[in-house]
Amino acid sequence: MNMVRAIHGCLFLLVSVLVSAQPGAMRSLYPERLHDDVEMLRVALHEAHPDPYRYHTKAELNALIDAVRDSIRAPMTVVEFDQALRPIFCAVGDAHCYNEWPAEMATELRTRAPLIPLQIRILPDGVFVEDELKGFRSIPVGSRIISINDRPIDEVIQKLVTTVITDGANRTYAERLVEREFPQRYHAYIEESSTFKVTYRTPKKEHGEQIIFGMTGTDIARTRKPVGASLLPWGSTLDPEAGVMWLSMRTMDADSLGLASQRPDRFLASILAEAQKNKVRTMIIDVRGAGGRELAMAELVFSAIAKTPFRVLDDLYVRSIAPPQQRPNLVIPEAHYASADARFLRASQGTYRLPETDSRLTEHDPMERAFTGKVYVVCDGYTRDAAAAFVMMARRTRRARIIGEEVGSNAFGFTGGPEWLLTAPASGMRYHIPLLKYVPAGRGEGPLDRGEQPNHPAYQTSGALAKGKDSVRSSLLEMIRELE
Repeated sequence: MNMVRAIHGCLFLLVSVLVSAQPGAMRSLYPERLHDDVEMLRVALHEAHPDPYRYHTKAELNALIDAVRDSIRAPMTVVEFDQALRPIFCAVGDAHCYNEWPAEMATELRTRAPLIPLQIRILPDGVFVEDELKGFRSIPVGSRIISINDRPIDEVIQKLVTTVITDGANRTYAERLVEREFPQRYHAYIEESSTFKVTYRTPKKEHGEQIIFGMTGTDIARTRKPVGASLLPWGSTLDPEAGVMWLSMRTMDADSLGLASQRPDRFLASILAEAQKNKVRTMIIDVRGAGGRELAMAELVFSAIAKTPFRVLDDLYVRSIAPPQQRPNLVIPEAHYASADARFLRASQGTYRLPETDSRLTEHDPMERAFTGKVYVVCDGYTRDAAAAFVMMARRTRRARIIGEEVGSNAFGFTGGPEWLLTAPASGMRYHIPLLKYVPAGRGEGPLDRGEQPNHPAYQTSGALAKGKDSVRSSLLEMIRELE
């Protein structure tokens, strides 16, 4: 039912886009050529995507693609075409299967376009200012936004959320992504403006109105604070009196850790030694905002807290194991195809699966001197891929209590790994088609089209935001101290 509502939302957005152009945008993409771009997407989904018929049959998906293609009857802008394609991607329901702006437009948005210099937080009780990105604060942090250029903020956020492709009907991931990309998405989907009238209510309940001027992404980057040692991807703090260690893991991407000169295995070994030395009783692992496509990282981190042998995956399968016919504007992962035929076995319905003896499907042992005390894991809607797999293992083995939000990757299976990258010739859109489907080990709970659910839902509060504090962290630490 959630997935059906999501598809209806995408179809509604398609209708609204086709009847109203972006202000000032030129209609330069002609229908006949855009039809070819739609057909390119159809062929790629049927040929390469590992699970394109999860929420709709092949016939239903083809009928939807036909409807989208046939609805394109007049020249369109890139933004309009992007939104016209949304119902197709919503129907597939895979956050890793999406269309990306043409390279020139992406560069324009990232560096030269005038953007609204606001960093926002979407909380259960409204949309709040987390920071102004122009180096000073004309709007108090923690203020609740009421409108921007007389557009009610709830309407703005609702429209932006529908532009995000998610796993199934996972709205939490969409909200977290909109937070991160708010300036760019506002410019692309709401309006191209260089001035913004923001009405708001301050933490002291005072109403205000402020005109702020747009800044380019390049200028915004110049105003950001320099990254210091305290902002390394992985870090830890220790409260020896309470016997609590807090691990912050902002990524599970091996390349990102390597760029910061952090070795995951050495970091975890040193953490375990420190925990043993200081007689740590409780460990909190914070993976909010973390991602990473290599599930071996989830295996490594979980092995540091596991008490018994464990599995990461129950299944891993593909539908494309032979290199496709060469075609213009298609980039394929050659390393995947060099070994796929030898690694995967033919299964049913056009799929190929790893044999049960593959190391990715077998049990793994806990790390030597793994932590044996109490564990909490903190996650949010932007916890995805390897980090989400770690959350799933921690919850399903009952090794940890999960605090926070539903994770961004689907609890019953998600895609990742190598992908096709196709550049549509007429629009310049880049289609991302993942090739691997992961089925996490253990039994998930909750709706089939949602992410793993926390044991204890927890959110940042507007009051803590205004004070620059993390209410989830402070509440959890307070609860642990009281239990001790």
